[in-house]
Amino acid sequence: MNRRTNVSVGMGGTLVVTVFVVLCLMIFAALSFTTAYSDLKLSRKAQEITADYYYIHGMAEEKLAEISDVLHGIDGTKDKINMFKKLSEIDGVLVDEENSRISYEAAGQKNQKINVTLNLIYGDRLYYEIESWNLSNIDLPVYEDDIIDLWEGIE
Repeated sequence: MNRRTNVSVGMGGTLVVTVFVVLCLMIFAALSFTTAYSDLKLSRKAQEITADYYYIHGMAEEKLAEISDVLHGIDGTKDKINMFKKLSEIDGVLVDEENSRISYEAAGQKNQKINVTLNLIYGDRLYYEIESWNLSNIDLPVYEDDIIDLWEGIE
């Protein structure tokens, strides 16, 4: 009496594991895509801001070259009034005659600007010293003062 018993291996457990693995892979794929897309947007924005910075840095350097050309062509120890007049004729340059300072700014398109302040130094030749060369925001972000009522626990 040989009795044969058929023991069937059910596909239920294997199917559940397979569905779980595929679901996990789909979730990881979606997270990877979202992360990659966010990184792409961030790198494009960083590239735009960096390109704008180099543009305004070049503009500030060009203005500095104009000022240097004016100072190089004038004997500032003898003719200060003429020197200050020629410096104030340069577009965007502010001259402080009392403190012998020159200041100007180069503004960009991505909410940033470079503020430059120069000290004029008199010696056998007139030259300048860069006092400040600062990158700053044109418009600061406005944060609304929202009052949020937080639960402080049991009263």
